[in-house]
Amino acid sequence: MKPYTLPSNTPSPTLSQYVVIERYRVGLYAKVVCPSIGQREAPIITGEIIEAIDQAKDLKGNFILDLTGVNQITSMGLGMCIDVRNRVASAKMKPHLFGTNRTVLDLLRLMKVDKLYTVVHGNDSLSKLLG
Repeated sequence: MKPYTLPSNTPSPTLSQYVVIERYRVGLYAKVVCPSIGQREAPIITGEIIEAIDQAKDLKGNFILDLTGVNQITSMGLGMCIDVRNRVASAKMKPHLFGTNRTVLDLLRLMKVDKLYTVVHGNDSLSKLLG
């Protein structure tokens, strides 16, 4: 599957070593840009996403967690997914997962984390969520 290309009128993303967060009028888009989410990456990613959610309190739309480039998630990464989902829900946003490869999606399903998110497949569906 070809990765989603953001429109040219997209606002400037938050720059980070592990996650790129972009604000849209209909919500937040957070793309994890590291190949694995483990003990080191999970708290940093969580902190940056929480900060973005706090700064976007006026948004009540969608939150998309893009895991396109992620090949491995440890238990810390699973905890991150749960924590982020809980923060998103308390901010009255709808949590979505995008770009999970088969291995990552199977792990999320095994641990029932996929039930906390709406799993989005395909660039067309992602485009609709982002407005």
